[in-house]
Amino acid sequence: MCIRDSYKREGSQIAGNMREIFLDTTYVMPFFYMDIDVKGFSRKKYAELIRKFDKIHLSEISIFEAKVKSLQIKSKEVLEKFNKGLSILRSDRRVRIHGFNERHDRALNSMLNLLDDLNIIDLIIVSQAKDVGVLLTEDNVIHKHKDEIGLDVLNWKSFVALNK
Repeated sequence: MCIRDSYKREGSQIAGNMREIFLDTTYVMPFFYMDIDVKGFSRKKYAELIRKFDKIHLSEISIFEAKVKSLQIKSKEVLEKFNKGLSILRSDRRVRIHGFNERHDRALNSMLNLLDDLNIIDLIIVSQAKDVGVLLTEDNVIHKHKDEIGLDVLNWKSFVALNK
């Protein structure tokens, strides 16, 4: 199935007026003013594309991961920007931050066979992304298992191409 066609299925709501996407930690980092190492990535282009979405989903665990990375930078400025970014994310009505619940736990349990390839944090994020049906990630292992996972999985290149 072609990615464009798969967005028309229920649960994946990229087509039409209702546009939703789940962001992996890599794509949460720019909200905290942190750089990401993605070929061709542009903050300006990302801001332009992300504004088009009615709902932006992310895992609370991604916030924790981003916080750990901000602490590793050891800069007061980075910590202040992180706090500002967190405040903006939490106050934006378009942003839904997913906690871990029984539905996610069931989804995770159904993917335990992937633990040899994916770490538990990745599986938690994938289990939460199933609520939306579309995950933006650069994780090659998640891309490799996208059919088993049952998600439309995008990387930066495909994300930009779909939103032209």
